[in-house]
Amino acid sequence: MQAVASEPRPPALPGPNPGSQRNAFGMHDDGSTHILIVDDENGPRQSLRMLLKEDYEVYLAENIARAEAILASQEVDIIITDIRMPNGTGLDLLKKVKTLYPDIQVILLTGYGELETAMKAIEYGAFAYLEKPFDHEAMLDKVRACVEKYRHEIERKAMECLAMEANRFETLGKIVSGTMHDLGTPLSVLGTHLELIMTNPDKPDLRKRLEIMQSQLQHCNDLVRTTMNFLRQSPQGFGPIGLNSIIETCLDVARPLFARSAVRCHCNLQRNLPSIQGDLVLLRQATLNLIYNACQAMEKHSVQKEIMLETWEENGFVFLAVSDAGPGISEAQRKHIFKSLYSTKGKDGTGLGLTVVQSVTHQHKGEVFIYDSELGGARFVLRFPGNTLH
Repeated sequence: MQAVASEPRPPALPGPNPGSQRNAFGMHDDGSTHILIVDDENGPRQSLRMLLKEDYEVYLAENIARAEAILASQEVDIIITDIRMPNGTGLDLLKKVKTLYPDIQVILLTGYGELETAMKAIEYGAFAYLEKPFDHEAMLDKVRACVEKYRHEIERKAMECLAMEANRFETLGKIVSGTMHDLGTPLSVLGTHLELIMTNPDKPDLRKRLEIMQSQLQHCNDLVRTTMNFLRQSPQGFGPIGLNSIIETCLDVARPLFARSAVRCHCNLQRNLPSIQGDLVLLRQATLNLIYNACQAMEKHSVQKEIMLETWEENGFVFLAVSDAGPGISEAQRKHIFKSLYSTKGKDGTGLGLTVVQSVTHQHKGEVFIYDSELGGARFVLRFPGNTLH
């Protein structure tokens, strides 16, 4: 791909280039890094182009509007932008980039007296800033560090996606396996009564037996319907979601698990809870993971097995908490609990459940906290901004 560098007239935007396509892990197929340089002065633009063109694909823009046009048509990894420009500043560009292209890393070039603005830019998500005139080696060091961070973030997000998908199949497996297990009891009752009727069809209690069979058939239908309703939901994207309805749906699926595991479930859900902006499928997956984790934590615990699900609103945030009466999570374990493939259950755990919980929470601009539970075990608290904060 040819660098965009014609002067003084802005060149036409380059057309799609197969070499600039990203692979499944978010990296360019040809392994290149694409850098956009934004500066209203020709000298600094050309100086940076000459410095970087041997190792990177370079685009040039003389103003914010031109930069936005390039970003709309090309895959850019890093932006190096001057702060002070006519018709928009580098800070304005930084804010737009972090909203529309959050993965792109930004380096700002500052002039004399702009240090405070540059430091403010770091708060907005800039990777670094350098004062003009910049030292070439210092610039190359910043760019290399920027590339490393960009690739690390892309790889981390790719791993999160893989963990999410693996956990989704794990969750579906648990649900289907649980449904198959729970169908065994009513089917056994149906078989027993059908055999008795066939052996002696003239017994006086025939109507009673038929009523029992009818109720067991209804039980089978309920189990299948609940499972299918949970499984057939496709991702809807982000929209207003009520956490209470998320919990109620997950409880419908988890009730057979509670029965098999002798777990008592308590709920304390705030009425008229404000909604959050969320994805129905992702939030249900995260909530169900917490419920399953709570039940598994108590499997080998001799105390009364109890979990508590709570929701409440405070200071514009909406909270969801899941507590259990298990052995709890030590301070040492809490440092690693959200890492992919880390499990406190040894061979019995995949180490994906809590990774997905944290990933889903972060996607919803929320946070996860771990506390000791009043029930004696662990208490996971998810905090999300309510719709009033959006």
